[in-house]
Amino acid sequence: MVRIVDGDTFVLLLDGKQTTMRLIGVDTPETVHPQKPVEEYGKEASRFTENLLKGESVYVEYEPGPSRLDRHGRTLAYLYRAPDGLFVNLEIVRQGYGHAYIEHPFQYLDLFRHYETRAREAGKGLWGNAADGTGMPASLVPSPVQAQKPGEVAEPEQATVYITRTGTKYHRDGCRYLSRGKTAVTLEEAKRRGLGQCSVCRPPEQ
Repeated sequence: MVRIVDGDTFVLLLDGKQTTMRLIGVDTPETVHPQKPVEEYGKEASRFTENLLKGESVYVEYEPGPSRLDRHGRTLAYLYRAPDGLFVNLEIVRQGYGHAYIEHPFQYLDLFRHYETRAREAGKGLWGNAADGTGMPASLVPSPVQAQKPGEVAEPEQATVYITRTGTKYHRDGCRYLSRGKTAVTLEEAKRRGLGQCSVCRPPEQ
């Protein structure tokens, strides 16, 4: 990793050349657009991405198709943090630092929309004022205190696991049994399909 440009754009050294890359499926508030002011929560989004990747090794994957470039000449990519395999594109959406960018279809679109909805419902990040109807910037809206009923258990975050087209197990990202055709799904979806836990990489069971 050479540097973070903003929350969804970074510069990576590939084959000895600095390459500007744009994260697929996520759109964070602008901070460096030449024709737009810095948008609310843009700096926070950039800082979040930088904190995720500072001092870390990364690897990239690409969306199948004839072109890897957007209209600005940036390379479109899925970014993963090594060695834990954190799916950075999805983590930004999951934590509420960016929107699911659905203008163009991509293989994880439904998964990103699912986690955007969960982040919005939880009031995470830039969704901090989504449920109050005030229209005020998130930074100016007091965080509501969530009352919990006696005996009520908070709903856990859905874990992300990975499956293959023909496999019978679900895996952690980076498992040696995953093929190039891996697909990210929620743990709930993997179980609904009747898939079992990989005994090698030991993904979560609940």
